[in-house]
Amino acid sequence: MKQRKYSNIFVKSAVFAFIGFCAVTIIKLQFDYNKLKVQRDELCNSIEEQEEYNEELSDRLASPYDRDYIIRIAREKLGYCLPEEIIFYNDK
Repeated sequence: MKQRKYSNIFVKSAVFAFIGFCAVTIIKLQFDYNKLKVQRDELCNSIEEQEEYNEELSDRLASPYDRDYIIRIAREKLGYCLPEEIIFYNDK
C-alpha cells in the first residue's frame, strides 16, 4: 500500500511541475510575441518611410532637366538663391 501512495504523490508532483512549466513557457512566449510584434510594427514603419523616399528619388530621376530642376538643385546642394529672393535664417 505504501508503494502505491508514494507513486501517487510522485505522479501528482510530476503533473504539477509539468503544469507549472507549461504556464511559465506560455507567459514567456506571450512576452516574446508582444516584443516581436512591436519590432515588426517599427520595421513596417521604416519600410514605408524608405519606400516613400525611394519613390521621391525615382520621381527626381524621372524629371527632366529644366529650369525648375536646375534652380532646385542649386538651392538644395549649393545653397544659392535668386537675386530678388530674401532669405531668413531661423536659429533653432
